[in-house]
Parts: sequence; C-alpha cells; structure tokens
Amino acid sequence: MVNKLILGTANFGMNYGIVFGRQVRKEEVFRILDLAVEEGFYGVDTAQAYGTAEEILGEYFWEKGRSLRIVTKLPNKEYECYEDFKMATVKSIENLKVNRVDYLLLHSFNTFKRNKNLTIESLELLKTEGLIDNFGISVYHPYEVLEFIEALGGYFTVELPLNIFDQRFTSHINEWKSKGIKIIARSVFLQGLFFIEEHKLVGVFEKVKDKIKKLRELSLEKGLTLPCLCFLFAIKQPVDYIIIGVDSREQLEEIVNCTRHAPELSVDWRDMQVEDENIILPYMWKKQSKVI
Repeated sequence: MVNKLILGTANFGMNYGIVFGRQVRKEEVFRILDLAVEEGFYGVDTAQAYGTAEEILGEYFWEKGRSLRIVTKLPNKEYECYEDFKMATVKSIENLKVNRVDYLLLHSFNTFKRNKNLTIESLELLKTEGLIDNFGISVYHPYEVLEFIEALGGYFTVELPLNIFDQRFTSHINEWKSKGIKIIARSVFLQGLFFIEEHKLVGVFEKVKDKIKKLRELSLEKGLTLPCLCFLFAIKQPVDYIIIGVDSREQLEEIVNCTRHAPELSVDWRDMQVEDENIILPYMWKKQSKVI
C-alpha cells in the first residue's frame, strides 16, 4: 500500500488545515520527507499556490537527492499563449531544483474553461519538450472531469477529493480508469474535519456532529485510530494513488503503521455520505461558521 501514497505539502509552505492551521517547521518537514523516502512513498503533491512549499521541497531534493515523484500544479491565472504556460512550468521546475516534473496538473478548471484548445495544446507541447512526463487536472466536481474527457478522450491524470463524507466520484472511477485516466485521491482527512470533537463543531458543521460521533465509535469498535479508519476507506477505493497530509513525522508513522496492519473492514459507508457542498468542499468554508 505504501507505494500508492503521495505526501501532501500544502502545510509545508503556508498555514493550512482546519485543526493544525499552521505551517510545519522546515526541520519537521525534512523529518517527514525522510520517512516518506525510507518507506517507499510514491511521491509528493505540491503547487505554486502552496506558499513556499515548492522551494522547501527544492531544498530537500538539492540536499538529499530526488527519490520521490513530483505532482505540481499550474497557478489559476490568465494564459494567453504557450510561452505563458511554459514560464509557469519552468518556475516550478526551478523552485523544485529538478529538470522536469512527473505530473503537471491544472490547479483550476477555470484555466481549462478560458481557452480549451490553447490549454490542451500547451500541456501536450510541455510533454513533447520533456518538461513534464504527464499532465492533467485537479478538480472539485465530476462534471469537470467529464468536460476534460470530452476534449481529450482519456490518458491524463485527475486529482480529486475522496473521503468518507465525499463519495461523489466513487461511481465514476472504474469507467474513467478504463479510458487510461490515472486517479489521485486527495482530502482523505478533509483537512482534519473528521478529528474535531463534536462539541467544537458549530455553524454548518453541526450537521455532521452525529456522523463524526459515529466514526469515533466505529474506530473504537474496530480498535483503530480515527486517521487509520479514514485512510482505510480511501485505500479500498480503486484509485491509483492517495495523497496523505500530516503535521508531524509521528502522524506519518501512524499512517505507515496502518498500512502494515490494515484489517478488512465490513462497513457500509453509504450512510456516511454528505451532500452539502458547504461541508465537503473546503473552499466553501470561508463563507461558513468555523469550528471553535
């Protein structure tokens, strides 16, 4: 299982997460990366939008060598020609101190919508020139993938949210994989929302108090930590890779231990689905009441 894991890096370069809400110190970042390398993780997931995350990863690769594949993302901005796409890509390559990236994703569907032909042609040319090995898109909604398929047919990479509350994509995954599409799952822990104590959930999050309580009870019943339980839901889905975000090396050790001793769970997760996008889409949280 470990070779399917990708380390999330948003909190390496900026304040991030509904629980931790801070940036991880560089020394701790290096400890986390060391463990990911030792355990044989597939790669890291980053972006220019993640503050200084690319630069910190670049320092690590420069000091210790690159042994993790890189997924990074193009900023959401206006691209008027191929050179604009190339400049943004080269900036990431320079930040990361590498000669190419393994996966380059559009960070926003809006980039694709503004000029579909230019975007697709530019991504293909970046691959032809050897600056990237694979390309694709990071999405929030299934229809965004469907429009990308309409333009490309298949054989690209999709990064999508997938967790116990957000199961919108599960019915599509096998069909998309049959088209040669690689699936990377993110938001497995929903930025830590699953780990908030019920009495601290306010505003729109009050709607999921009972579900989070049920998850805690289930984790106790199964003898698993709550992060392990959330992880096991994701790893049982037919995705290619899973992004795991942690705030410390100890948290990552917990997930690695979970992969080694993962039990078979007979759980019907359908009752745990949440339809309210104000809850399952973190970018909507700014408009909602926060946890205490």
